[in-house]
Amino acid sequence: MAKINVALAVLFGGAVVALVALIPREKARTPVPPGPEPKPAPGEISVLSLVDDMIDLDRLARLPGDDFATRQESSYDRRSRRPEDGESWFANDDFVTPAAPNLVRIEPQPGGGARYVLLDAKGPGAVTRIWTATPAGTLRVYIDDGAAPALEAPLGELLSGQVMPFESPFAQVTAMGFSLYFPLPFRSHCLITLDSITSMDPFSGRPVEKLYYQVGYRQYPDGARPRVRAYSSDELARAAPAVARVAAALRDDVPAPREGMERVVTIPPAALRPGQEAVTRLDAPPGGGAITNLRFTTSERDPARLRGTVLSIAFDGVETVRAPLVDFFGTGPGWNPTASLPFTVAEDGTLSCRFVMPFGASAVVTVAREPGNDDAPVAIAGAVTVWARPFQGDGQALFHARFRPPQSLATRPLRDWHVATLAGRGRQVGIVLDVDNPPGVAWWGEGDEKVTVDGAPFPDLFGTGTEDYFGFAWSSTATFAHPYHALTLAPPPGHGFSGAFSMNRFLIADPVPFRKSLRFDLELWHWSDTTVRLAAMLYWYAAPGGTDDFGEAASGVGGSIPDIRGP
Repeated sequence: MAKINVALAVLFGGAVVALVALIPREKARTPVPPGPEPKPAPGEISVLSLVDDMIDLDRLARLPGDDFATRQESSYDRRSRRPEDGESWFANDDFVTPAAPNLVRIEPQPGGGARYVLLDAKGPGAVTRIWTATPAGTLRVYIDDGAAPALEAPLGELLSGQVMPFESPFAQVTAMGFSLYFPLPFRSHCLITLDSITSMDPFSGRPVEKLYYQVGYRQYPDGARPRVRAYSSDELARAAPAVARVAAALRDDVPAPREGMERVVTIPPAALRPGQEAVTRLDAPPGGGAITNLRFTTSERDPARLRGTVLSIAFDGVETVRAPLVDFFGTGPGWNPTASLPFTVAEDGTLSCRFVMPFGASAVVTVAREPGNDDAPVAIAGAVTVWARPFQGDGQALFHARFRPPQSLATRPLRDWHVATLAGRGRQVGIVLDVDNPPGVAWWGEGDEKVTVDGAPFPDLFGTGTEDYFGFAWSSTATFAHPYHALTLAPPPGHGFSGAFSMNRFLIADPVPFRKSLRFDLELWHWSDTTVRLAAMLYWYAAPGGTDDFGEAASGVGGSIPDIRGP
């Protein structure tokens, strides 16, 4: 898998400027300490247990009754208060300055200067992700009201993988976005601060007091407090063998191993013409089963034919997956080779899905060509790996993946584009966004994600920009791949922002649980008054009986669901 950071030129506000991605210097990988790995106690919440969650795809398919809530603190513009307020709901100064403190608070310091508080969270909980576009100052993480920081490092060095053991791919620069995925559990309190917000403006090369940031974290119920082993240097040392093992697994996009029997079922080769389908029926082993690897091969590369070839999967008689074939695997339109922890789209024509998909009795995998005038056949073949996995009790969940087909949308007035509303109990675990930007216009990606859980009056996750959510920054068009996020398609150099983009983010370390509902909206915030086309894939797990609002229109290429909120 290519991890790419390159120099690029982009069109911003009508001017061409050079952006140079910051590439961390090469560091030796942390060796795996000798001796056996310690094992966490049952129910333990610690660096040791949570770092294993980062590659455990089966965990996502199990819904415990006593789950955590996912929260985010960010530098979103605090003028955004209510949708009814009109334009202020779309306020776009999503950064911290001395005059616009879009953060928890600024604390003046004796003798001058200030301390910038990015997170002040009550426990029990665990920080899971830190992102910035403006690496500045020294980051300090205080755990459980300790007088000294449990973690202290320059923000840019920490989030670019230069501080061991937080090496790549835990921390990495991807298309000018600095990210750290690593668990920092706390029992009663977590305070994260910066001592400066002065960074280098990538457009002018001058120092500027401006900070963009996001901190994602979990909040556990109070009853979980006794099970927490808070982050410390001793806990980090205890987890060192697991940290090194998980880092290697993430670099190779290899999920956690599974115990038990697996069998491989072949999907026979087929040449599908419009209106034809290939159906593979799977019977569960006694007690239940799960698909652990769904693989297809095809030589087809025509974007229209790939979009018109639809994958659907029904578990125990209920269809929960329906999407164009390649889009399901994390990119589109067309064939854009990429790799992540759950998906691979390979140069050689192989598509692989490693999300765990449980079922009780049976699963039916169907690939169908939609009706159309193009009579050329699409050749496919494949295989399904079925794992003997018990499927019973309240903790079981079905895998869902649905496609919101392309919609042409005016960018004025400013508005929220509705991706999906999910009902029931489950976890969101990923999203793909496709954007088709017309020729000669400016950047399209200022829109914030707004994720509302269980009908809360204000979004639980309110972001700072579309590219920020997907792990990059500064309107970059440099494609990259990371185990959890990627920009898989962008216009070639010299085309500015005109053309097709595709990006993904998979919520493996930071899934978003919901007990009643989850609503995902994305601001359509464009620098130009124009029309763009948007499409999206959403992935989630839900207890049997869960519903969504994708509807039948989501199954095809040309459907339209104009569920858009605006002033």
